[in-house]
Amino acid sequence: MQKKSELALRLKSLRRQKGVTSQAVADAIGVKSATYRRYEIDTKPKDEAYIALADYFGVSVDYLMSGRDRDNVTTLNVADPDDYYAEPGITEDEADLIRKLRTLNKDDFQEVISFVEWKCTSEHKN
Repeated sequence: MQKKSELALRLKSLRRQKGVTSQAVADAIGVKSATYRRYEIDTKPKDEAYIALADYFGVSVDYLMSGRDRDNVTTLNVADPDDYYAEPGITEDEADLIRKLRTLNKDDFQEVISFVEWKCTSEHKN
């Protein structure tokens, strides 16, 4: 069995975080289901598909291609998707929150950040 590419692992991880099927992703980006499933195995998407995938998952094309965001910061390694959040000091609840945050669009994400900042101010702490 061939080892999956980093792109394939990232796509599968993003899809699982979003809680959708490969068919749902394929429909959203305008490709056949079999085509998307091949992306999660070993096939590199065409340029248009990279853009559609990045938009759908709320990540940059840079992240899809290299695992790095626009600021050239390496994200967590997805070599083993089951251990994606197995970083010391991160609880399962925190990991679940991160997974959910990554599914939000930019405006909703900013709204959550604003709320957290408001909750963390000294006058609003319990």
